[in-house]
Amino acid sequence: MELNDKAIQRQDFVEFMPVSIFGGVMGLSALCFAWRIASQSFHVNRLIAEIFGWTAILVFVLLAITYAARWMRHPDLVKKEFGNTVSVGFFSTVIISLLLIPGVLLPYAPVLGNVIWLLGITLTLMFASYVLHKWLSEQQMPQNAMPVWVLPVVGTLNVPIVGNSLKFEGAHEFCVMFFGIGIIFIIIMMAIIISRLIFQPQLPVALQPSLMILVAPFALAFNGYEGLIGKQDLLASVFFYFCLFLLLIFGSKVWLLSKCCPFQVSWWSVSFPLSSISGASLRYAQNQPDTVHRVLAGFLLSLTTLVILYLLLQTLYQIWTGRFMPAVTSTEI
Repeated sequence: MELNDKAIQRQDFVEFMPVSIFGGVMGLSALCFAWRIASQSFHVNRLIAEIFGWTAILVFVLLAITYAARWMRHPDLVKKEFGNTVSVGFFSTVIISLLLIPGVLLPYAPVLGNVIWLLGITLTLMFASYVLHKWLSEQQMPQNAMPVWVLPVVGTLNVPIVGNSLKFEGAHEFCVMFFGIGIIFIIIMMAIIISRLIFQPQLPVALQPSLMILVAPFALAFNGYEGLIGKQDLLASVFFYFCLFLLLIFGSKVWLLSKCCPFQVSWWSVSFPLSSISGASLRYAQNQPDTVHRVLAGFLLSLTTLVILYLLLQTLYQIWTGRFMPAVTSTEI
C-alpha cells in the first residue's frame, strides 16, 4: 500500500489513533525519573526532569480525551483492537501510564498520586488476569508471540517503580506481590518470545522497533528490586548487566529506525526501554561511582533524551501535516 493511501488526515486522526501511542507517556514519565536521579548525581537543574514529567501528564490527558472520542465514535474499531490476541497487549500502555504518572505528581499532589496509583494497580491486576485467561482459553499461534506480549503480565514490574516511594500502609506489600508476579513471568514470556524469534519468520519490518520492548523488563527488575531491598546486591547487578546485554542485542533498532520503515507509532516502542535503562544506569552509578559507570549513565541519558525529543517533534509534525502513520495492525501481521 502506498504511503499516500495509509497517511492519516488530521480530521481522521481520532478514527485511526492506535492505543499503543500511550507508550509515549511511559517513555516521558520514565525519562522524568531518570533526570531526577541525574539532578542528584550530576547536579543538573531539576527543572529538566519536571518539564518531561508535566509533558507526560499533558500528553496523557490529550490522548485519553482523543481515545475516548474514538471509543464513542468508532466502538467497533476499539472492540476489535481489544479482542485481538496481539493488539490487546497495547492497552497495557494506558494502565502502565497510570502507574508512572503518580511518580510525577508525588512532589506536588501526593494524595492524588496515591489515588491514581491504587487505580493503576487495580487495573493492572484485572487486565493481567484477563489477558492470561484469554491466552489460556484460546489456542495461540506461535507467530503471534510478539514483544508486546510482555506488557500485560511483566508490566506488573512497574508497580514498585513509584510504589516504593509511597508511605501508606500496605504499599510495600502491594509492591512485593506485583514484583513477584512480574519477575516469574519475565522467565516465561522471554522464553516464549525468544523461541518465536528464533524458530518463526522474522517480525514485519514496521514492528522491528518493538524488539526494544524486551530490554525494559530487566531494567524494571533492577529498579524495583533495588527499591524493595534498599541496596544493590549480586542479584541487582545480575539484572542490570543482563539488561545491558539485551541492549547490545536489540539496541541497533534505535540506530536503524529511519531505515527500517517510515515514521509511525511503533517507533515509540524504543522510548520506555531507553528511559528505563537510563534510570537503571544512573541508579547503579550512584553505588558504583567510577568513571565507566558514570560515563555510561550520562551517555544513555543523553541518547534517550535526544531520541524522545525527536520522536515527540516528529509525531507532532506528522499529525500536523496529515502524514501520521499508524502502527502495523494485528490483521496485517
